[in-house]
Amino acid sequence: MYQAHLVGVYTPEEIPEELEGFVRYQAALDGHQMKAGERIAVLNVTGTSSYVPVFLADLSSYEELESKLSRHEVQADQVSKVSLQRVLQELVRN
Repeated sequence: MYQAHLVGVYTPEEIPEELEGFVRYQAALDGHQMKAGERIAVLNVTGTSSYVPVFLADLSSYEELESKLSRHEVQADQVSKVSLQRVLQELVRN
């Protein structure tokens, strides 16, 4: 299993140009229709130029996020795990 580091959490309007292709590809693969203002976590597979976008609106727990990442054979590093847990808790509250 590869390690992945959180690059950032973006809305579709904020995604850096160099990450747009990864996000569009993952949306097509998942059959996900992006909505304005939704949150998308983007993780970099450590030591590579590969990125794994995760649409946070589709998740209700960190365990679901881990499951999505495991399909890509990656797991979030410890710092990213804590950050993503915090982001998901905040989304659930709102």
